[in-house]
Amino acid sequence: MSVAILEELRTDPIRRSGVLVGGSVVGLALAQVHWLGFLVGGALVGLAAPTLRRAVLAGLAFGVLALVVFGVELATAGALGAALGMGQITYLTVAIPLVCGLAGSLVRALV
Repeated sequence: MSVAILEELRTDPIRRSGVLVGGSVVGLALAQVHWLGFLVGGALVGLAAPTLRRAVLAGLAFGVLALVVFGVELATAGALGAALGMGQITYLTVAIPLVCGLAGSLVRALV
């Protein structure tokens, strides 16, 4: 993807929101099979952001979205209470999507 295409995408709000939604869906789908999906999702939503600050916020928002989706999955399976009561591993479960989404969004600083 060339820089000119990215700049054009970042200036069009409709295309940018489409990439944000698409990047979130792709990242969440990949995160179902491997944790690198959080990095990919953060990178995809970060690339669509017009500034680095908004890219970081988008990456963090992607991490929060991943946590919400995971919480809903656990709640529908009836395992949310048990998962929250696991102690220190719960902190790791919360930190991984947030940190990886944030780290992935930093690709915006390179492009």
